[in-house]
Amino acid sequence: MKKTSLFILVLVILLASLTGCQWIESNQEVNIVSTVPSVTEILFALGCGDDIVGVDAFSNYPAEAMEIDQVGDYSGFDIEKVISLEPTVVFAGNKLQQEEIDTLNEFGINVIETEPTSFDDITASILEIGTAVGKDAEAEKLTDSINAAIEDVQRQTAISSNKPTVYYVMGIGEYGNWTSGEGSFINQAMEIAGGMCVTNGPDMAPWMNYPLEDLILADPDILIVSQFVMEADLLADATYAELTAVKEGNYYFINPDIIERPGPRIVEALKLMQVFIIGE
Repeated sequence: MKKTSLFILVLVILLASLTGCQWIESNQEVNIVSTVPSVTEILFALGCGDDIVGVDAFSNYPAEAMEIDQVGDYSGFDIEKVISLEPTVVFAGNKLQQEEIDTLNEFGINVIETEPTSFDDITASILEIGTAVGKDAEAEKLTDSINAAIEDVQRQTAISSNKPTVYYVMGIGEYGNWTSGEGSFINQAMEIAGGMCVTNGPDMAPWMNYPLEDLILADPDILIVSQFVMEADLLADATYAELTAVKEGNYYFINPDIIERPGPRIVEALKLMQVFIIGE
């Protein structure tokens, strides 16, 4: 669709509905589009499930999210589809979506970008989203429960004398040896759970294709492995087969949705990883 047609469609929508800020003030009906799985989970946790009219293809939790119209995936979304849903607000985040975000902004669509990197950013984003959809009290309650769970995990970590080194296996093989690094909420979560991340340091990025030779040298005590990685592939990989963690069976699989998404279920990941790392 050409931009002139898009402009006409947007103009009709804007004339027929209230803006996002007006909705916040008057608490009238709202249409929400989420192009980020973690945001979809946050919105449901805040009680906004019935207001969501569009999601990305990876928004699979809770189950009700899979019944909502899909508008694209994490790397980009269908602008025409988004506009046709007459959104009051669109939540976007990944830098890969920047072109679509810019286009929606050009046409006056209310877009809120949220892409947490650090662990503290998770609760901050929940509060921001809560404000945007008129759910401040619910957002505060949710962040309070998350912070309480974090404190419980930290107490267990503080009394444990076991401080193993740990590495997160996000992907292996032909697609790259992907993992989390310095400043990422995944590394921070593993440290809260009692581990010492081998990918922390000034030369590390939050998300990176980690050199296999560096992994061999680091030789972590424990591997936390995404369930997207098959155990057979892990054991068959020549590099991983040389790691002490693999030889001794100290590798544990985790649902990537709970550890790789900066949302409420990060608490589940914390508790599970603490069992893996320090046995508590």
